[in-house]
Amino acid sequence: MRKLPSILVSFVFSLVATPQTLSAYQVVAVTNGGTISGVVKLSAPAPQVAPIMTTKNQDYCGKSIQNPLYEVGKDAGVANVEVFIKKIDQGKANPNGTITLLNEHCMFHPRVQGASTGEQIKIASADPILHNTHPQVAATNTTLYNIALPYQGFSVTKPLPATPELIRVKCDAHEWMRAWIWVFDHPYYATTDAEGHFSIADVPAGTYELVAWHEVMGQKEAPVTVAPGKPVTVDFTFTPKK
Repeated sequence: MRKLPSILVSFVFSLVATPQTLSAYQVVAVTNGGTISGVVKLSAPAPQVAPIMTTKNQDYCGKSIQNPLYEVGKDAGVANVEVFIKKIDQGKANPNGTITLLNEHCMFHPRVQGASTGEQIKIASADPILHNTHPQVAATNTTLYNIALPYQGFSVTKPLPATPELIRVKCDAHEWMRAWIWVFDHPYYATTDAEGHFSIADVPAGTYELVAWHEVMGQKEAPVTVAPGKPVTVDFTFTPKK
């Protein structure tokens, strides 16, 4: 496996945003909320990233896998960017459901996703080989749980942390596998799609700080003012890191 330079790894963690708020989030009726939408783009072509060279189960995984660090669509839009309101005291209720992290063809899917405190995560495998899913708090390396997935179709459902955290997920059996889960105490977040688009709905009127985070390029922040019942556009442009 060809590893990222240590300086790049350090850069990721030096720019990790903290989604925690100073006061507890309060659920209120939002009857005339606005919508924040936009697109995240690159200012230059993405660097050439070497494919991941596998070290185990090559009969199933193959000898190499395309590296997903930069997934860029048309018009330079970037996928797998988490966009969220940095601090919001009140708004609509958090979702009360279950997100999914799938081990599929020796990679995690999705690569990046958001969730709310109080939700659960279903960890599943679509592969006929042993996987091991190991979520850790990114800031401290604290293990949340360590789940063995011994066969295709096996799944385990676990609670997500009760406090906001950035979670880094790895597979101990296949060291190249990585995923990221942002856990917030509010529901105002979105992950960019294949073309770099995002949308956050039912936002109470007010002025906020919007954050866009990418696992390699770090984060950017932008102020946004939401008017009652109105859409507002916020775009982000990142400079690729080599």
